[in-house]
Amino acid sequence: MIDETSPEHPYLQLAGLLRARIASGEIANQLPSITKLTEETRLAVGTVRRAINILVKEGLVETVPGRGTFVIEQRPSRSPGGQQAPAHPQAGRPRLSGHPRPHGHVPH
Repeated sequence: MIDETSPEHPYLQLAGLLRARIASGEIANQLPSITKLTEETRLAVGTVRRAINILVKEGLVETVPGRGTFVIEQRPSRSPGGQQAPAHPQAGRPRLSGHPRPHGHVPH
């Protein structure tokens, strides 16, 4: 599972393996426990936690203390109408009058 001869750090290898298992649907709900992952990979607890933290920062999983680590349902990148979803929640929305404009712009 983890290639000890690889120049890539073991925590990065594990994060990549877990990411691939999530993408393939092999892991759809809950990641194996840290204990199980340490047994399967023979990695230290801290190394496994570091790999999971990468996935947390990427928004793929969330950790619930006392319960485990769960896959976050990924939203599609396109809106139902087939158009690309805005990159920012405010993008494409008309500005309401009376609200200040960014960067000190003054209406003419």
